[in-house]
Amino acid sequence: MDSTATVSSFEVVHLAKNIEISYSQKDNHLYCNWLGFQNKQLIMESGETILEIVKEKGVTHVLNDNSKVTGPWQEAAEWTSTVWFPQMFEAGLEKFAWIFSANIFAELSAKKAMPQTDNIKSFNNIHDAKKWLAEG
Repeated sequence: MDSTATVSSFEVVHLAKNIEISYSQKDNHLYCNWLGFQNKQLIMESGETILEIVKEKGVTHVLNDNSKVTGPWQEAAEWTSTVWFPQMFEAGLEKFAWIFSANIFAELSAKKAMPQTDNIKSFNNIHDAKKWLAEG
């Protein structure tokens, strides 16, 4: 499924070599489309950018798409789980839908980075992720 057609109400607010971040004013949602190989520095920089946008726009829902991630990034998983997610929830995040990559190593990194909470849920496709976010 083509992600751009599925998130057409989103406007690009940040573009880097490893991520495209779009915002939907209508839904107050962010769409984070991660691209290619990731490393700790890129993930931390992009995470800080996402956090700034969440704070600036009062975003409550994030659609985090890892479907185009092409390898492991476990070196950033602990930071994501123990530092970044708490900051995101403190900033007002309510729901985080995480679309996993088909790459098993990227998926394992995502699972390691994902805190156990009802506010974060993993998906294999964008349709189901958007549906869950829309439920409230």
